[in-house]
Amino acid sequence: MKHTVNTRSEIHSALKALLDSSDFSGEIHWNDTYRVAYATDASTYREIPMAVAYPRHKGDIKTLIGAVSGKGISLIPRGAGTSLAGQVVGDGIVVDCPVT
Repeated sequence: MKHTVNTRSEIHSALKALLDSSDFSGEIHWNDTYRVAYATDASTYREIPMAVAYPRHKGDIKTLIGAVSGKGISLIPRGAGTSLAGQVVGDGIVVDCPVT
């Protein structure tokens, strides 16, 4: 059975727990400044995400996937945000992927 995170406080608690764990070394922000900044790309689409994550390495990405698995939260990978069709816009967690 799939458990869906429903409230903003549940989401923030889950993200805070992830940040407090030693398994994740990146950053996660859920304040309005970051959320609004990542609500658009080069297209005309706009949707405010629930959070923005900055993984530092592949292990952080794996940890993010494990943290949201089965919770009804989508991860939206993002590079430079130059999409003209809104592929990196959504209501999940935007993952600003490092270029390595």
